[in-house]
Amino acid sequence: FMETLRRFPVAPVTVDVLDAALDLRSRFSLSYWDSAILAAARIMDCDHVYSEDMSSTQDYNGIRVINPFT
Repeated sequence: FMETLRRFPVAPVTVDVLDAALDLRSRFSLSYWDSAILAAARIMDCDHVYSEDMSSTQDYNGIRVINPFT
């Protein structure tokens, strides 16, 4: 199990992630936790995240949300 997890990079919660998350939270009226996911994804150079909690039609500063259940 741990070997599988080690294949995926993890973004630490830094001041930059916190700052970006608070900006996203304010701009898109998201929860802090959803904003932190998007901020970490941006810092890790991801262009999409999978979530059922955020709008899949909204562009979150270049991050596309994909709902895996639709």
